Amino acid sequence: MDNTSNNKPQSSYKKLFSNTLVFAIGSFSSKVLVLLLIPIYTNYLTTAELGVTDVLTQIANWLIPLVTMTISEAIIRFGLDKAYDKKRVFTIGNLICAFGLAVFGIILPIVNLTGIADKYIGGYALILFVYVMMSGIKTLYTTFVRAMEKVKLFAVAGIIATFFTLFFTAMFYMVLPSDFLGEGTGTQKYLLATILSDFITTLFVTFKAKLWKYIDFRQIDREMLSTMLQYSVPLIPAQLLWLITNSSDSFMTTHYMGAASNGILSAAYKIPNIVATVYMMFGQAWNMSAITENDSEDRDRFYENVFEFNQSLLYILAGGCMLIIQPLTNIMIGEDFRECVKYSPILIYSTIFSCFTTFMGSIYLASKKTKRSLFTSLVSGVINVGLNVILIPRIGLYGPPISTVASYVTVFIIRAFDSRKLVPFKINLRKMIISNAILLCMLAILLAETNLMSKPLLYLLVLALFCAVFIINMQSISSLLFKLLPASIAEKLSGLSRTKLAVGATGIVVFIALNVLLKFIPLYIVLIAGVLYGLKKDDKRIFITCGILFAILFAFLTKWSMFFAGLLAMSIFPLVKYTNFKYIAFTIVTLDIFLSVCINVWLGIFVALLEILALVIVYRSVIIEIAKGYAKNGRIKRRK
Repeated sequence: MDNTSNNKPQSSYKKLFSNTLVFAIGSFSSKVLVLLLIPIYTNYLTTAELGVTDVLTQIANWLIPLVTMTISEAIIRFGLDKAYDKKRVFTIGNLICAFGLAVFGIILPIVNLTGIADKYIGGYALILFVYVMMSGIKTLYTTFVRAMEKVKLFAVAGIIATFFTLFFTAMFYMVLPSDFLGEGTGTQKYLLATILSDFITTLFVTFKAKLWKYIDFRQIDREMLSTMLQYSVPLIPAQLLWLITNSSDSFMTTHYMGAASNGILSAAYKIPNIVATVYMMFGQAWNMSAITENDSEDRDRFYENVFEFNQSLLYILAGGCMLIIQPLTNIMIGEDFRECVKYSPILIYSTIFSCFTTFMGSIYLASKKTKRSLFTSLVSGVINVGLNVILIPRIGLYGPPISTVASYVTVFIIRAFDSRKLVPFKINLRKMIISNAILLCMLAILLAETNLMSKPLLYLLVLALFCAVFIINMQSISSLLFKLLPASIAEKLSGLSRTKLAVGATGIVVFIALNVLLKFIPLYIVLIAGVLYGLKKDDKRIFITCGILFAILFAFLTKWSMFFAGLLAMSIFPLVKYTNFKYIAFTIVTLDIFLSVCINVWLGIFVALLEILALVIVYRSVIIEIAKGYAKNGRIKRRK
């Protein structure tokens, strides 16, 4: 591949990659958060409570663009543009947000008193206002941090938000008494955890970036105010219509089938959302690059290469999610919500075109053609709502996922034609058709059989299809990596032909097939061999890694409390070769934990106390010597 492009495009790719990496680090915690919160929500909330929670968050998502007038989009667009003063941009952003919140604060109590929306927000008006306020302010402030190109600070803010969301969620549901906010307050706990997390995150970015220095209400630039509103206001209906596509499923499912069914649908979205949130790492960086590179000479080629990478990444992500959706649902989702596995594969497929439309929409934002978003968003909303009305009464919960796929595919096709009039880059249609055909075959198998674990050969067929998607799309990913990685590494990646990838993928399929058919005995043998090899070559990294993987596999195939049993079994191997104190201590501590977790907690404590007593007896002379030295000198003397 030719990598002799000029310095500017090369630096553009590196900047995109660098920003993506930073956002990935910041977003990794949110991916972990998604996985950690799924079992909490599906075990501590009833299906009805999760359904109500989902509806309230969707209402909040509808209100935020109205209340803030989507000013955060103008913040990132004009804040990154060196032709505009950042202080004026941020000041106007705060002014518009404050005005919107004031109007919302007046209207909401009136709506609440009239009882118009009691079915959806009855009893939740106050906490809904605070939720919208904190979410809007947090989005405004963290977006301005991105506009300042402080991407590392933005990533850290994401980690902080994730940590405190998890902290407060665990505190409210698992630590504090279940009735500390009153009976039946599971929904309030959900919202309050997010509110507190947003508040702490906003304080952090404010003080870390000293954002008060960028606010001056004494001199409001009215021309700038008008320019920013002309940019952001057309995005309000566009975002609302887009949100209708995303949230009408919840409202219409609640209307036709009840809150409990909507809880099932909400659970079905949890794992597919991983694809969207992983894409968001790239999407945030791409949004910045699309704006900063809008006037560059090599813009069209840049867009073409990035979209090629973008679609390949999404096909591999979606295929991987389809591959693991059934076992992951059994592990992560509460028993009452397991039915969601019927609908999740369709939603996974829909995320591909959701992300495609987002990519195309960034062209409108970069080109300041925000009015074009309105029409395509209108088409999406009409199709989604219309199909929901037709399908939900007839095919139940299959209706919303199907309508979502139909609306996203339609909007992508429209945007693909329209946005490329502004930036005429090429799309590899042949690869798009083949990849989608394979993914649809995977989807058909998952819909036909919702328990592939009981039919290993059928599961292997799904795995083979995923390998095909991987082989077709890996070359595009490695081609872009060529521009980003050191030449020695990039050449090896780019040198992987489809034949080599096919052979490697076939080997993986055969190995996994043997493990599925033989209950993972081959993998056990490989990991034990890795431990023995690491001991023989005195490579501690190998035998420690293989030992931990053995324990994880053992726990995964039995139950997670047996992790320490596997770890204990692996910790015995090093004792054969090493009589080092730290290995002996590790084995003893692992034994104590194993006894406490897997047998009886008091047995573990009893054995640990016996061990401490034995240590005191064996080392009594040393302990007495240390104690005498401390009594005499007032400090512990190190023994040579």
